Amino acid sequence: VGLVRGLRQPAAIDTLAVLPFLNAGNDPAAEYLSDGITESLIGDLARLPGLRVKSRDAVFRYKGQPKDVGAVGRELGVRAVLRGRLAESAGELSITVELVDARDSNLLWTEQYKRKGGELLAVEGEIAGEVSRRLRPGVTATEQQQLVRRPTESAPAYQLYLRGRQAWWRRTEEALKSSVELFNQAIEQDPGYARAWAGMADSYNMLAAYGVLPPRDAFPRAKAAAQQALELDDSLAEPHASLGRARTEYDWDWAGAEREYRRALELNPNYGTAH
Repeated sequence: VGLVRGLRQPAAIDTLAVLPFLNAGNDPAAEYLSDGITESLIGDLARLPGLRVKSRDAVFRYKGQPKDVGAVGRELGVRAVLRGRLAESAGELSITVELVDARDSNLLWTEQYKRKGGELLAVEGEIAGEVSRRLRPGVTATEQQQLVRRPTESAPAYQLYLRGRQAWWRRTEEALKSSVELFNQAIEQDPGYARAWAGMADSYNMLAAYGVLPPRDAFPRAKAAAQQALELDDSLAEPHASLGRARTEYDWDWAGAEREYRRALELNPNYGTAH
């Protein structure tokens, strides 16, 4: 059960940065968890109407470099900052989060969670839900439900997905190949996990873009994975953008690619990769 402290109602905050969560245990094996919860919260909160959320690229330059919230707010042009700490020990998670007004460094909301490792998805949903209530008190029940819904009920699949995304962001040949294997394992755990299929599409797109695989091998696989993700959940921005990239670089289908990119941005206007 979380402990809520020091609440204050913000005034019309419409911009937010989610800073990389600190790996408080300094365990390299847990780095994918601290990075993963950050990326997931960015993606979830970016879907809130009227809230502009800074992309992963914008905020991850602060990883491992503690900085004054006011300075971060000025540099990124945001009114609020969400930051946190995560530690894992013997299968137990300890997560502390703070939502801070970047103008005056006043605390808007803070909470501490102590949960089993397999409950990370549930904690993320609770954090996203609380932030939405603080910053968007008028959010509808449907929007709130969409925000906190779980993309999978399989904790192993989710952890494999987070490892896959961490590998995908590294952009080395070895890491990209590893990301394919990790997304494959996530799909084996939960074949209906749309985000894992979208991750697979992104990996094959990058394997072609970096010359690791021939385009004729990589792009058809990327398209197939993106289409499978959309069959499972056509409300996700990621597979639309993935499909757009493959249609651009492999099919030279400019109109089809544009439709996919525009649809991705309709679903998530803050999705930096689609832009």
